[in-house]
Amino acid sequence: MAIVIVGGGAIGLLLLSRLSQAGNPLPVALLTRPNGVAALQANPLQVNGIGACTLSGLTVASTATDLPSAFQQPALAMLCVKGYDTNGAIPTLRDLNPTAILTLQNGLGNEEILAQAFGADRVIAGAITTSVDATGPTTITVTKAGGIGLAPVGSAGNLTLAESVLRKAGFIVRCYADYRAMKWSKALLNMLGNATAAILDWSVTQVYADRRLIALERAAVREALMVMQHLGIKPVNLPRYPAALLAFGIRWVPSLILDPILRQRVAGGRGGKDPSLLRDLRAGRSRSEGEFLYGAVAAAAIGHGLSAPVNTGLWHILGGIARGELSWDEYRGCPERLLAACGMG
Repeated sequence: MAIVIVGGGAIGLLLLSRLSQAGNPLPVALLTRPNGVAALQANPLQVNGIGACTLSGLTVASTATDLPSAFQQPALAMLCVKGYDTNGAIPTLRDLNPTAILTLQNGLGNEEILAQAFGADRVIAGAITTSVDATGPTTITVTKAGGIGLAPVGSAGNLTLAESVLRKAGFIVRCYADYRAMKWSKALLNMLGNATAAILDWSVTQVYADRRLIALERAAVREALMVMQHLGIKPVNLPRYPAALLAFGIRWVPSLILDPILRQRVAGGRGGKDPSLLRDLRAGRSRSEGEFLYGAVAAAAIGHGLSAPVNTGLWHILGGIARGELSWDEYRGCPERLLAACGMG
């Protein structure tokens, strides 16, 4: 009986640090890329900010077969890779053969991919609202406290173990009956101040200083809410993040009242971090998690005969820049061009 975390990014390292300190009876290991393994074997894991600590002697490996025997067929695997790496992680998960798989990935559609590969009853959906940034290969900074939402994907899914170990690790945990409501609500939060800032190469503060861009952000969320309503999904509040309240405000509160609130909440909610999609473009990555946010909303809208021009436009530009099909320089610092591409010129 053990826990294996798959993915050594900021969230994977946060879980490794919390679970390793929790006095949990289940041993914890991390699977990550070879360079991450080498870094953690040579240096301690340093957590700064909230819950600061230094940890060494951690169990890390690059493949399931390299793990000690105690970690073969673990009770729980926690998947923390980017959405575009989900399919690539399936062979690793097959080698691990865990009893249950908890996905703490951002975006929409990962649960369905995993359910198709392993059966819905083995998959647990998760949504983490703690703000954490990887500032080095073995260093993370926790800038804003949050919690974790859990929901079964299959009708016979069991949350008991995942809930227990995460609570012992100090997380606020809330369980939900409908994983779609939890994941779509988290997606609403991830959408704000993300693609717009990335495309313009601006900070979130710069984006939310422009009322036209706030209107663009509101329109993207309204399209997502329209799709949710069509699918019979209601927004829910997440641990320390009132996503349902946000949805109500964007739907019904006049912009004169709402916009100052969004300026404060969206920039502040990121804990001073640059948006993840902006960092991905600056790093030259050819894949973007925007595919599992704006792209997923646009695809769901099209699949149900709905129109989502803002999400379609945002994903077309963001994906095009990432793939090298569009010039980023054409959009950097050019809100008028972005607004026109999304039908809001």
